[in-house]
Parts: sequence; structure tokens; C-alpha cells
Amino acid sequence: MGSVGAVLVALVGALALSCGLYVLLTYATAFLLAPAPRVPARLVRAACVELGTTLLLVPLWPLWWLLGAVYQEGTEGAGEARGRRNPVILLHGFGMNRTQWIWMARRLRARGHGPIYGLNYFSLASVDSAARSLSRFVDQVLSCEHRTEVDLVAHSMGGLVARHFIERLSGARKVGRLITIGTPHHGTRLGRFGVFMPAARDLRFGSSFLAELGLVREGSAYTSIWSRADAVVQPAESSSIAPAGVDEVFDDLGHLSLVMSPRVVDVIDARLRA
Repeated sequence: MGSVGAVLVALVGALALSCGLYVLLTYATAFLLAPAPRVPARLVRAACVELGTTLLLVPLWPLWWLLGAVYQEGTEGAGEARGRRNPVILLHGFGMNRTQWIWMARRLRARGHGPIYGLNYFSLASVDSAARSLSRFVDQVLSCEHRTEVDLVAHSMGGLVARHFIERLSGARKVGRLITIGTPHHGTRLGRFGVFMPAARDLRFGSSFLAELGLVREGSAYTSIWSRADAVVQPAESSSIAPAGVDEVFDDLGHLSLVMSPRVVDVIDARLRA
């Protein structure tokens, strides 16, 4: 085996190991810190699916820099808004970029939604910084599409970015619907392990950011899709916004698996049509 082959093998091995450690550590933490017993078989199934999903999504991360134009051309549209449907902006989660939406974006577009846009933001910075990037991006999309509103579909941290934009940066008049997926609306225990990253500090329980943001307001046009088998949002119930908004709950999907699930696409499709 040549030196190039050896390097590739080492990279693949390191990638697989890091994905495995992510799944092992998050699910081990979720199980150990759970206030009540969980169903082990369900957690094992969810962890296995989460590992497979991670191995699919994580390698796409650097492809944004290599194939960004191809992704944009194949997934996004400009000036295509028709009828009464709003443009849809997809917001990725912590540590990811918009390539995580390649699978779901195409399926939403195939169901007639869109045009679909994806925003890349620096997710290690504060939620406020990301929300200001979203504000500028929303204005660009509205100008391009000659519309007054967009719909937002956000995963994980992206849901808090969207809420901060809507509730603190005067974005409410520009957003029709917000659908969050695995968003820690009330914080997550794992936030305590990211003390050197502003975004992680914002997401931890009891953070000043979450205290200022407050609870979801009654009557908000929000939908929260979450799973009781999510090991990144701890406890998983932290993603609930009921009764202020609509909860759609699954029992067997992990944090990243949520964005690769046909069942989640069905829920998003229905909520965008509502």
C-alpha cells in the first residue's frame, strides 16, 4: 500500500473512531444521567441508527468547501417562489454546516416546497452572532424572491438561532412558520462540556442566554419535532414547547437521525402546508 493509501486508511479509521466515540459518549451520558430508567432496547436501536447516520453526514462536512456550488445549484432556487408558499430556509445545528440538509432538502423540494435555501453560519460563536447572520440572510432571500415572509426549518442549535432572530431581533414579521428539530429549547446538560465555546455556553441549562430568551410564547406558530431517544438534548424533554406550540414526538430517533428520517419529512411537509 502506498503512502496515499495509508493516509486514506488512517483518515477513514479516525473518522469512524470519532463517530463511534460521539455515539458512545452521548448515549452513555444520557443513560447514566437519566432521572428515570429508560428502555435499553430502544436506546440500543437508536444508537445504532445514530452511528450509521453520523458516518453518512460527518464526511459531508468538508464537501461544502469542495462542492458548495454544485449543492447550491441542485438544491436551492432563486426567484422561484410561486403561489402562496413561502421560501424555506434551513438552519443547521452546532458543529455542522448546510450539507447536513442534502437528503432532506431534496425531499422537501420534491413535495413542492420552496425554493429551499440553506444558511451556513459559524456555530461555535454565540447564538446572537448566528441570529444576526440569519437576519441578513432572510433579507437577501426576501429581496430575491419578492416576498414578505419565509418559513424556517432548524435543527438543534439552529432552532434557538431562529427563535432569537424572531423574538429578539424583530424577525417575527418576516417569518411565517418555525419548525425546530431536536432543539434544546430549555437547554441541555451537554452544554457544560463546551465551556470554551460561546454557543455551547448559550445552550447549557441555566445560561444567561436562555434566561433572557425565556419560554416560548403562547400561540406561537412553532412546531418542535423531537425524540425521546435523543442523547444530545439531555433530558430529551427539553425540546418540548407544548402547550405554547405544537410538539411532534418520536421514541426511536437520535439527534442526527432526525434529519434523515422520512417520518420527520412527513411531519415537516404537513406543518408547512398547514
